[in-house]
Amino acid sequence: MESRRPSPTVALGPRSGSARGVTAVAWALWAVSVVFVAISLVTARSGGNDPLPAVAQGSVALSFATAGAILVNRLPGNVIGWWLALGGLCFGVGNGAAGLADYGLIVHPGSLPGAIWFLWLSQWLWAPAFGAVFGLALVYPSGRLLSARWRPVAVAAVLLITLFSFGGAFGPWTDGQLPGQNPLQIAGAAPDALGLLLGPLSVLVPLLTIASLVIRYRRATGIERAQLKWFAFVVGISAPALVVGLFLYGNDGVELIVSNVALLIAYTGFALLPVAIGIAVLRYRLYEIDRLISRTISYGVLTAIVGGLFIGFILALQALLAPVTQSNELAVAGSTLLAAALFQPIRRRVQRLVDRRFNRSRYDAERTVAAFAERLRDEVDLEQLRAEILATVSATVEPTSVSLWLRE
Repeated sequence: MESRRPSPTVALGPRSGSARGVTAVAWALWAVSVVFVAISLVTARSGGNDPLPAVAQGSVALSFATAGAILVNRLPGNVIGWWLALGGLCFGVGNGAAGLADYGLIVHPGSLPGAIWFLWLSQWLWAPAFGAVFGLALVYPSGRLLSARWRPVAVAAVLLITLFSFGGAFGPWTDGQLPGQNPLQIAGAAPDALGLLLGPLSVLVPLLTIASLVIRYRRATGIERAQLKWFAFVVGISAPALVVGLFLYGNDGVELIVSNVALLIAYTGFALLPVAIGIAVLRYRLYEIDRLISRTISYGVLTAIVGGLFIGFILALQALLAPVTQSNELAVAGSTLLAAALFQPIRRRVQRLVDRRFNRSRYDAERTVAAFAERLRDEVDLEQLRAEILATVSATVEPTSVSLWLRE
């Protein structure tokens, strides 16, 4: 069998002064983000608050800032790295400022001069932080918009983030939980006019951003399509979890537990988003994303089906057995056994259907091998068998070359 040709390597020469300056700026933003994340963790602990939200939000900030600095260092001209770095800075400074404001205004009032200004920072920095996510979605992975026709969408996104930032920085703080009033509140602002713009823009910008990703994916081929799959894989996990967490936020009992778990999944997903972007942009192991997507979707569907069957079996068996046994234990045991017996058949069928759509190469390879096994049963001609083996290996594994040795 012939050996593969080695992949070409690119030798990087010494960096110019401007490139080193750009890299220094990116790492400076990273350092500021790290400092404020550390402040948010320390203030959460000293204030006796639950440190889990600070840890989750800090992980998002560190992930964005670190991936951004690495990408700027490797690809200074790619805007993706700068969006990540700026997003990490806004997430980190916003969380740290909120921690300082809580410490100086609530935990130890008067101990931190200018604490109200940290509260002011925390009330509007969240908007540009999420604006960085919109910017990433509009230009990922090429660093450019789809075309000039999408410039109005970018302008609308900038306008939306500007309005949210303006409202937090110069509007009234109506939340009764805030320990102070906005020191830069502008009297006579036009909240009705802002509301008329914020409503439609808050709906249109996310929808158009998703449409941009879908259109880009349909037009993309090869590496760019694989890069978009990494992005969609992480967003597809974190976005639904964020919606569930925010919808149930503030409730009690089981709904509170579900909300906390969903928000934890969402924060974890957003923390992994820059990692996925970094892997995709640097073109490392892109081929594995099809398997990840297919496994995630298949096990999610499988969990929903088996869980639904389990609940349905319990209700049905309770209705049938309750008059006889006066207990639910037999219904639960029977439902568990039925769900366990159906798990493997359902898993195989769901996995086959998902692979057919999201992991087509594996699906086609399995069909090719199965067809070869059927032909092999009746094949007796040695030369024909050799040709069948070579053809099957070439179709499924796609090596650069293949040879077959037969020993007598």
